Amino acid sequence: MAARRFDINRSLDPPGALAFFLASAVNSDLTSVPGIGDASVTALREQGITTTHQLIGQFLLLKGENTTWTEHLDAMYNWLTLVGTEIGSRSRVVHCIAEKCTIMIPSLSVIPERD
Repeated sequence: MAARRFDINRSLDPPGALAFFLASAVNSDLTSVPGIGDASVTALREQGITTTHQLIGQFLLLKGENTTWTEHLDAMYNWLTLVGTEIGSRSRVVHCIAEKCTIMIPSLSVIPERD
């Protein structure tokens, strides 16, 4: 399978969903992450990811010492593709998890601007 790329322009949420997620404490329920529905929960559970905390952990595992921010976002997008999450929500999930992690760990980087 060809590598795909994270695209901030494909991360569209209902008004306020991202802001609510970022302002809230981490909720262990995977569906608390905008973009994760029942099909993605099933796909993630098959990988042993049963909580939002574990999903954040997976995101952080993909950050190598010399991994650029773009490479990091693409790696998470491709991992979500590999495990079979819902295609239309992958960029949204990456965006939400990346933003949450940069709030918790500012040195990770910043999200690219929309076109």
